[in-house]
Amino acid sequence: MSDSVDLIVPNNAEFNLRNFPARLPPEAERSFIVNGDMLADQAVFWSVAPRILILPAGFDTDWFADVHTALGVPQPPVIDPQRRTGRLISDLLADASAMTRLRALIGERRTRILCFGVTPGVYQLLATVQGWGVDAELDGPAKSDYWSSVYLDNKLSCLDLAGGVPGFRVPGGITVTTPEELEGALRVVLAQSPRAIVKSMHGISGDGSIVVPRDDPDTFWANLFHDHFLRTFPVFVQRYIEHAEGVGCPAVDIWITEAGVEPPVLSVMTVEVKRYLSVAVGEACVPEDLRDRLRALGYAIGAAAHALGYRGWLCADCLVDRDRELYVTEINARRSGAMHPIALLAQWGDSRAGSVAHSHDSIPVRAAGGYRDRIRPLFERLWAQGIRAVPTAVRGLSRPAPILAATAVADTPAAARAIIADLEARVGEEQLIR
Repeated sequence: MSDSVDLIVPNNAEFNLRNFPARLPPEAERSFIVNGDMLADQAVFWSVAPRILILPAGFDTDWFADVHTALGVPQPPVIDPQRRTGRLISDLLADASAMTRLRALIGERRTRILCFGVTPGVYQLLATVQGWGVDAELDGPAKSDYWSSVYLDNKLSCLDLAGGVPGFRVPGGITVTTPEELEGALRVVLAQSPRAIVKSMHGISGDGSIVVPRDDPDTFWANLFHDHFLRTFPVFVQRYIEHAEGVGCPAVDIWITEAGVEPPVLSVMTVEVKRYLSVAVGEACVPEDLRDRLRALGYAIGAAAHALGYRGWLCADCLVDRDRELYVTEINARRSGAMHPIALLAQWGDSRAGSVAHSHDSIPVRAAGGYRDRIRPLFERLWAQGIRAVPTAVRGLSRPAPILAATAVADTPAAARAIIADLEARVGEEQLIR
């Protein structure tokens, strides 16, 4: 047995709920928990070192076995604590049986906790493991530097960093703190631009922002009810910057250690108006004229975050305007949606050949059935051909409108994209073709 172990804790829901000043209504909180549960399964790919996984109850055991066979690594032990709140760490700490099993699985091994993003519960878990006499550390900021995660994850930090970080540009706009200011600022921005975007200080996968056209300003007020992020001030009102054609939204993931900033990982996201759909990871996916600027920006943001005491992964999302200027739209002080393709690229890719990964988190599925009948046959066909692709999350198959998440690794962006496009076409058919 190895003398060290990774403790994987995908606390997605807890992290995304931490920034609300008050408890959300039960139905709204449940939507965060359901989405967090679905994407938590992607933590399976974060590490292939000896590890223990904490997962929400209900993961598909056939899927779990298949992806580990595809990865060529043994299945790790999984603890799925009794659901009480839907918040993974809270439920784990409250489940005496689960904690007893965790203690036995860790033994005396050095333990590194990998989480989606730091929350107060993460520090409680770390203190508990250390209290067992275990040498434990967190892949994240120390408790005394927790503030840096909260600060950097707030879009106001982008305004501060734009004043001192080389290459860090943000779209201009108006920051407002009352409904009266919001109404006036929206009127002013729309008088100057055909579209505005209203953004809260926090958000996830497109929630927390609304694009407002000049000819239909009531769009904002009609949609405000459905977006809990936008009900908290302050908010930004900005001119909507028209994106460069065919570029997507560049992003850079940055791992910050005690020693400094590791080489940034470049990617390009596909965003439909404001909602994240997919990400292509690897330098070859980024237009050549943007690569050096994006990489330099990643190092600069990483150095600034390091100086604040931040440690662990973070991501900067960007856009490119029609003059090829690069803007930062937000910083996510957590593991991003690119984390599992980054890990799969490290596992399967050939850095000398410039391999890339393409990942889609919401592929619509039409045919009836579960993972075993609906999805497994498609991937068995791919694996038999030596194609490097995996279903990364399958809980969404049980939704009223079923969805699948999948990632492919290939030697070129076009080849990786084609694998996912073929999957998307096949699962979109009424009857799956095996």
